[in-house]
Amino acid sequence: QQAELSKYQYRDPVTSDLLLCDQCPPGTAVKKHCTADRTTECQACPERHFADSWHWGDSCQYCTLVCKERQLVQQECNSTHDRVCECAAGFHLVVEFCITHSSCPPGYGVTALGTPVSDTVCKQCPAGHFSSSRSSTEPCRPHRNCTDSGLKTLRWGTSASDSICGSQDQIMAIDCAHQHTLCHTDVLLCEEAVFQSLASLQLSSVPLERLLESLPGRRVDGKSVERLKKACSPQQQVLQLLRLWRQQNKDQDKLYGIIKGVNHCERKVSRCNSLKNLTLGDLLEVTNSLPGVKVPRENVSALVATCLPKQYILQLLHLWKTANFDLDLVKSLSHSLRVLRSKGAPRYLLKGLKKISRIIGSTSTRKTYEKMFVSMLQDELCFKTLKPFNE
Repeated sequence: QQAELSKYQYRDPVTSDLLLCDQCPPGTAVKKHCTADRTTECQACPERHFADSWHWGDSCQYCTLVCKERQLVQQECNSTHDRVCECAAGFHLVVEFCITHSSCPPGYGVTALGTPVSDTVCKQCPAGHFSSSRSSTEPCRPHRNCTDSGLKTLRWGTSASDSICGSQDQIMAIDCAHQHTLCHTDVLLCEEAVFQSLASLQLSSVPLERLLESLPGRRVDGKSVERLKKACSPQQQVLQLLRLWRQQNKDQDKLYGIIKGVNHCERKVSRCNSLKNLTLGDLLEVTNSLPGVKVPRENVSALVATCLPKQYILQLLHLWKTANFDLDLVKSLSHSLRVLRSKGAPRYLLKGLKKISRIIGSTSTRKTYEKMFVSMLQDELCFKTLKPFNE
């Protein structure tokens, strides 16, 4: 069969006989066709010409002189091959044009580098890995392990950011600077609303040590208080002290009904089923409807990437509260509902936010806290006896 493929039919112009002639091999062309008593005569291709296969033509093809835009010479022309061009580094061929390799966005890493004939292949970073910038070459990298470095985790990594490590002092500083953008498992919205409402009592004018002595239950350790005083403003010092105290006494459910009241409020808020399927668009609507400093869009996106859907609204309101510690949460939710209604927001969103506002606004825990601290401001010895609070 190969012998037949390397033959061609040729009619002798003198005798009119139909002859079966040999083709010429790559790198040559027919000089003289065969006759009844002579085989085909071939000759080499001239300079800048080529023939890349067996053929019966009397000329070779002309070499490609110039590569196209963004192409480089991969192989020069010779008698058996044309000049081979390929896309330069960073480009790949798409319908005769060299196109820039795609860059993987943050949260996605390169699993296959682009070649002159194929584009970059991207894949979302798996759990425990991240990619923080657009790149056509960088794969996903593992999150930093703070424990291995003897440090605390200031912020857990996401698919688009690495974990941030630091000392205990830095953790306190970040708490006071309100820079949380990741998902917290310990967010207590009712507690935040109660603690923030105490700002009107001007507790920042009371020495921190006196507040510490006055709080019932287990005391916050002195080292934590000293770190708090270094890192936080006077108003923030009170709020952070209350949070530390709450954490220190979280297992004492019967502590004057205060902690128990907060826990009851939190359970009711967590049962807002209509807010467990929110989208990024829903969260951005809520963000834009709340008064005061807006939660940045990138923080809302990080929240969605990090948290479970049922945690979205609590985490969002937590971020808003930390940026607007001087604003009342219940009044701000009422403002948000008015704005959302005017824009025709979905019914499930309005219903869920209204329920949260009603739960937090009706809790008796805030009044209990306020009564406790008002009494303390009026009488520095009010905590010498536990009887009033047991009652």
